[in-house]
Amino acid sequence: MLLILAGVSIATLTGENGILTRANDSKKQTEIASVKEQAQLDIANWIAERLENGEDTTLDDATIKNIIETANASNTDKYYKELQSDKIITPSGYEILYSELYTNGNGGSGGETGSLPSTTETTPFLPDSNSTVVEDDLDKGVVVKDSNNNEWTWIVVPKSIYTTATSSTDYANIEKDMQTYANKYRSSFTDEWDSKAQHGFVSAGEYNNHKNAMLKSVYENGGFYIGKYEVGIGEDTYRNYGTDYTTEHPIDETPVIQQDKYVYNWVRCSQAQELSESLAVGGKTSSLMFGIQWDLVLAYLEANGVSENDLKVNSGSWGNYSNEAFDITRGKYSTDYGANYTTVNGTYPKPASSVLLTTGATERNSKMNIYDLAGNVWEWTLEKGTFTGHPCASRGGNYNNIVPNDPASLRSNNSTSSSYNNLGFRPALY
Repeated sequence: MLLILAGVSIATLTGENGILTRANDSKKQTEIASVKEQAQLDIANWIAERLENGEDTTLDDATIKNIIETANASNTDKYYKELQSDKIITPSGYEILYSELYTNGNGGSGGETGSLPSTTETTPFLPDSNSTVVEDDLDKGVVVKDSNNNEWTWIVVPKSIYTTATSSTDYANIEKDMQTYANKYRSSFTDEWDSKAQHGFVSAGEYNNHKNAMLKSVYENGGFYIGKYEVGIGEDTYRNYGTDYTTEHPIDETPVIQQDKYVYNWVRCSQAQELSESLAVGGKTSSLMFGIQWDLVLAYLEANGVSENDLKVNSGSWGNYSNEAFDITRGKYSTDYGANYTTVNGTYPKPASSVLLTTGATERNSKMNIYDLAGNVWEWTLEKGTFTGHPCASRGGNYNNIVPNDPASLRSNNSTSSSYNNLGFRPALY
């Protein structure tokens, strides 16, 4: 009996699925992921530099080897043990083929439909080493899925728009050039700090440092990501607080950027910023969009065929508003302001009345792989409002609004305690 128990114990520790075996496999995967992430960062930097100089960015095994050697000449013991003609040998002796680090001549790993495109105007990046590419066509809207299965759509901000900015740290002129490019969607709202209660930043300095990091990233990469969908709730639950509009409700549900989720509503602006920050992966930054970023999204959509009228005057043809009727064939809907939801069975003909939808309920309400930018719920931004006592801003209109009064470009003033069933958020990633 003792021998049998001893055999069972040893198998538990060292067998194929034993504790030690699983621990070693986890260590292996962590090291491989770390080395891959560093290698892909080196490759992306190499591509960006050559694109800036108008040089060829074609990759092969020999080029990858040279990039890694050059970038990490004094860091070989931590980064890799050996570089062979076709692969990296990690410090613990694991192998990573160079072909795993690039596809079709760019610095991103292959994904569900292909690999990330790169042009002289824009260079999308992978959020983290375990991200996949869902859509690789710039003409359709590039989409990636990160390691948490959240989906992000790339917003192109052409590098050629910068006529006064001279470097990635010339923040004032970067912002000026962006504002010129998206000028028709600007307003008297500003990207400024008001108070900690506004967005959670403790000072104007912290807010401006955050904005400068965004400006630098967008300038260098020719764009940024935003959530493909409005932020939803990871659990199969929804938030319903009746008419309790000013209480600070807890934010203990998991935020996700995925289709067919209940919208993450009933949040104050500072809470939305906190939740947005938690969606970051791979050392990137996730936050609510600054006002200029929302304006850049609109300029991007216009550059890809969406009319100025549809963005700035009447967004009814592609948004969920109370006086618009259309069909949805997926997800859930609420006709009582989010108190109860019904699952779509077949087709639900949404009437010309107020109906709150789950995320990404219909292709009708999408442009360039961005869903529900117009209507459904207002979305918090990092702008400063224009009304005294109402320093928080939201954009895009909601399902209670009547078109043409509330297009995708619209701004609304809100107090720091505002919290509603028709107010949610969508983050940017950079």
